[in-house]
Amino acid sequence: MKKIGVLLSCLMMVCGTANAALIKSYDFNGGYSDTLGNGVDLVASGGSILSGEYNFTNNQGLELTSALANTSDYAIEMSLRVTDSLSGYNKLIDFMGLGSDNGMYLLNGAFNFYVSGSHSLGGPVILNEYFNLAFVRSAGIITTFFDGVALTPFTDSSNQAVSLSNTLNFFEDDLATSQNESFAGVVDFIRIHDDASSFGNQPTVPNPTANVPEPSTLAIFALGIMGLASRRFKK
Repeated sequence: MKKIGVLLSCLMMVCGTANAALIKSYDFNGGYSDTLGNGVDLVASGGSILSGEYNFTNNQGLELTSALANTSDYAIEMSLRVTDSLSGYNKLIDFMGLGSDNGMYLLNGAFNFYVSGSHSLGGPVILNEYFNLAFVRSAGIITTFFDGVALTPFTDSSNQAVSLSNTLNFFEDDLATSQNESFAGVVDFIRIHDDASSFGNQPTVPNPTANVPEPSTLAIFALGIMGLASRRFKK
């Protein structure tokens, strides 16, 4: 019977671990909902969706509540382009409910995390060209990936990337600077991960025509395994 238990455990692991690290994906295919169906909708502060992309200008952006499974260890991935100017500070991600100047920025086209003195991370981004940004916080260490290349990591000793009230704001600047550090751009997708293991993976979207076993089919398959195992033991 132990062998039957092991077989069933393996079957459950195979069926239950798909996309374990990619937990939310916002692809702007006609709306602000999570393509995977796991999370709440993004809330837009102005801007509009056009041809599967979110278009925004100065101090228009997106807010995501109940954003992360773990506010201390997570990964955020997005693909976007800047359409107006790369000069000065331009906020990408705000972790403090728009109440603090701290956060992830572009500074003159290079990535910069500002917290009581800035951390220059690398770049540069090119105006009107798409780039992929991945922001990872793990065990207190922040690592930013630019088009798949890891930039200089640093320690978030004061927890400035631990999201306040588990809310993230994208592209809209904070009230502490009178919202002067914002930009215009286009974003293709935003994805939330448990960790960095699934970066670059496309979200799994249910396809009604796909030949995927239904739960009842999987149950029958499991019972078949049990029957074969029992028959072998009787012999």
